[in-house]
Amino acid sequence: MSQWRNSFSGRGKVTRTLIGINVLVFLAQATSGNAVTALLALYPPNVWSTPWTLLTTGFAHASWIHLALNMYSLWIFGEAIENSVGTKKFLWLYLLSILGGSIAFVLADPNGIAVGASGGIFGLMGAYFIIMRAMGYRSSQMLVLIALNVVMGFVSPGIAISAHIGGLAAGGAVAWYYTQRRK
Repeated sequence: MSQWRNSFSGRGKVTRTLIGINVLVFLAQATSGNAVTALLALYPPNVWSTPWTLLTTGFAHASWIHLALNMYSLWIFGEAIENSVGTKKFLWLYLLSILGGSIAFVLADPNGIAVGASGGIFGLMGAYFIIMRAMGYRSSQMLVLIALNVVMGFVSPGIAISAHIGGLAAGGAVAWYYTQRRK
């Protein structure tokens, strides 16, 4: 029994930490009215005076369900990718995916407002697809999952599809870089 526990002891440390940070930020949002959300949300007209929001937007959420869906996805994809590429590379991958999603949102919706980890989550989905392909695994199911999520983003109101696509592209690009370096 202890051997089984030891084999999983270090799994997903950064993933679990990111989930914890997101939950704590949401609790701060819920108890502060709109003060914390206003500080962290991405609002393109203010991005030059508040550049940190390009990253902090990925830690703020609009509702409990928004938080729960993103954190479930982070747990599923994050732990797998973190164990594959390592903690430091995983953290860079995730943060660059959020940044890629934010930049795409700023370019596509210059007067919008965005919160949520979805750019980072889509980055993880793109990375998962690239890593699966590089390892020689079938990736058609992952491609279908990505396609369904992109379509849902286009047909559902209030979803920043540009952030999803920007995160997907950034995460895929970072994962591709990692797989090329590994070869």
